[in-house]
Amino acid sequence: MEQEDNAKLDLGSLGSFDFTPDWARKDAGVTVGKVRPERADGERKPFGDRKPSGDRKPFGERKPFGDRKQFGDRKPFGDRKGFGDRGRPRFAEKPQPLDAEVKVLPESKALGTVMRKLQGDCHAYKLKDLAYFFLDNPGSVLLKITPKAQPDKPAAAFCQCKACGFASTKEEDVIEHALSAHLSDYYDSKVIEVEPPKGNFSCVAKCGLSGVLLGPPNIHEFNATVREMIRTRYPDMSEEQYRSRIEMVRDADAIEEWRKGATKKTVFVPKGQADTEGVATMTREQAEGEFRRNVLPSLIDRPKNLMITAEVALKSPVKPLVWAVRDALEAERRIPAGMCFALRGALHHRKFNFFRANDARGPEFVTSAELKEFDAAHAIPELASVAKFIAEHPCCDKSELPQEEGVLQHLQWLVSTGHVVAFAKMGVYSAVEKFPKYGPQWKKRSAKKAEAPADQPAPEQPAAQEQPVAQEQPAAQEQPAAQEPIEEKKEEPQNEASTQLA
Repeated sequence: MEQEDNAKLDLGSLGSFDFTPDWARKDAGVTVGKVRPERADGERKPFGDRKPSGDRKPFGERKPFGDRKQFGDRKPFGDRKGFGDRGRPRFAEKPQPLDAEVKVLPESKALGTVMRKLQGDCHAYKLKDLAYFFLDNPGSVLLKITPKAQPDKPAAAFCQCKACGFASTKEEDVIEHALSAHLSDYYDSKVIEVEPPKGNFSCVAKCGLSGVLLGPPNIHEFNATVREMIRTRYPDMSEEQYRSRIEMVRDADAIEEWRKGATKKTVFVPKGQADTEGVATMTREQAEGEFRRNVLPSLIDRPKNLMITAEVALKSPVKPLVWAVRDALEAERRIPAGMCFALRGALHHRKFNFFRANDARGPEFVTSAELKEFDAAHAIPELASVAKFIAEHPCCDKSELPQEEGVLQHLQWLVSTGHVVAFAKMGVYSAVEKFPKYGPQWKKRSAKKAEAPADQPAPEQPAAQEQPVAQEQPAAQEQPAAQEPIEEKKEEPQNEASTQLA
């Protein structure tokens, strides 16, 4: 049967096994893209046979750009979140800092603490290190800000809180700050038990951010509750922004849950009268109204020159003021000229001593000790040996001193009396000079000078070999006279080197 089926199958009807497409069988090359029509004779259409330009659709009949579908639903260019720098449009005008003169000064309390530390310490401190100590602590930096008037607008006027120094160009900002930060300084709050609210409520407001039930919007305490939520939980949001996130819940279970949780109420009383019986209690709105009338006028100041710490200034809501303060602090961190000038005048007024190390342009130091050169001729040998060692080894530390009994006590006496300079940061000691030596380079030089005598034994050998020749001379009494000049020659270079190091 299989043979009969194979016989009936005619493979010739399938034709050839050439599956090449028609376009590939042509002799002409393959063109990619739109193929231009060709004439029968193989030539292309002339340029004039093309469709006239007048038959094309005129440009004015096209659909206007603004009428495109859903074009109006797009967000405006400047309203995109996170677009550009800090949410501003890319091509918006760059904000400018406040046009004012900013002087960087040390804060008085911090300066007093540093002065007391220096007075009880005889070490020498680099003036730049003290300046950076203040600059690294914004609460220790006092800023004097003097606004400048422009030809087209007057100088900025500041409003400042006397209690903490908070400042702004708007009085409303200072009032809001005083209510939120200093109301507790004059009024105490306490929680009391009250009866649950009565009445029929169709809905209850719910915070869309935290899920807290705020209460029905038609009760008297609703607005106060909203402001309290903003003050305690979302201080960076405006009231309008927060109210847009409030949801209305029409669930009986949610209304009952709010009713059970509204049995506690926060009331306010004057400071120190929270435990007094019979004292009249106030709501927060009543306490704020009394605070505005009695306390607020004495807390607000309008200075001509603003004196404010850097820590408080950086928290101001006035962005141009914040930018001006940041620019001034960054300039001082690069070169603390203003802070050094202020510290130099304050410490000089308290009789501190200043000197420069290495040369007239070296680093400037300040110390409470009165520096004076050491007089070895009128001192005990122990003190003289310690002072001599420090003079020969500038910038040495305690581990390099001779390990003898009482050396540290002698060193402490020399430092306290101002005969030796003790550098605080490196923990090294140098002799008192016009420009005391400071820095690691002096340790290398002193090490080379200490190794120099060990490298010079060769010149002394010929002198030792000549001694037998001197003994063979008949005049034996002249030998001591011949030895004395040799000993004097050996001592002379040592004395000269010690005087140069001193």
